[in-house]
Amino acid sequence: MRALVLLAVATACLAMPELLSFPASLPASRGSHQTTLGDKIQELGLDVSLELQKPGNVVISPLSISALLSVLMIGSAGHTHRELRRGLRFEDTHSESDVHLGFQRLMEDLSSDGPDVTLNVANGLFLQRGAGIIYDFTQKARTHYNSVVTTLDFHNSSVASTETINNWVNESTSGMIPNLFTQPLDPLTTFVAVNTVFFNGKWLTPFDPMMTKDREFDTGAGKVQVPMMSGIFTLNYINIPELEAHMAAFPYKGGRQAMYIILPKGQATANLEALEQELSAEKINSLTSNMISLKMRVGLPRMRLSFKSSLRDTLKKLHMGSMFNPAAANFSRLTT
Repeated sequence: MRALVLLAVATACLAMPELLSFPASLPASRGSHQTTLGDKIQELGLDVSLELQKPGNVVISPLSISALLSVLMIGSAGHTHRELRRGLRFEDTHSESDVHLGFQRLMEDLSSDGPDVTLNVANGLFLQRGAGIIYDFTQKARTHYNSVVTTLDFHNSSVASTETINNWVNESTSGMIPNLFTQPLDPLTTFVAVNTVFFNGKWLTPFDPMMTKDREFDTGAGKVQVPMMSGIFTLNYINIPELEAHMAAFPYKGGRQAMYIILPKGQATANLEALEQELSAEKINSLTSNMISLKMRVGLPRMRLSFKSSLRDTLKKLHMGSMFNPAAANFSRLTT
């Protein structure tokens, strides 16, 4: 099958943005010759973040992007398959079945649904009605990636099809993203692939609401008044002199997730590109494994971040562009 793919990632987080969160159990180092799946996800996320550099906040979910590209890899062949495999940093020696099993185990390990922490990842794959979806693809997508695979009539009912996708996203994010698409999809659409992440976590040690006061916050692009949460906490911390920054970890209840905040020192700046360029999966793993417990006074602005951008140009720059070209996309392992 040759098809034009529309990729969409929807990340909804209560408490704090997922962009700043890493699993608490990140591996300590890359190892000499092999990288872990978590490393590969982080590296792709860093590359995407650098390509998306623009004014304002950027919020992405590296896990969402990687999982969605990997589930598409199941149905791809030829040049499209090679692009996705290499873009996800999987060598030819990596068994494809091991790759998908690795994602399945990772998402099962990360998933939580309880009174203190909820973390759900899901994929929605929507194809034009009449497409002969291959059973093997459907089974693997459901088993390894918690994917819904269904058909819609984009050609004759683009408004209703768009509403169906929006309803699925709304349900998957517990109402946090009611309308992923604000306009009806093009009637010529043949394939829409959507990933959602919903995270809601309670701090292990919450901020006292009585200590939240409006204070001045320097964004680097100007000073604004924001509700500033504050308190004295014992947190994992590390000074990073080579990056002129420091980092603290704010754990959620259960100890499986934490928010890691890297704060540059010196004059406030809205451009973090120089700092991001120095980060890598290996560097992040080293930092998290060498943190020390330290009692400190913390001030953190209460925030709500939103971000919307097309990944088409970004993925093209990362050499994963053929799937967006109807004349070049090859998904012959997805449909007959």
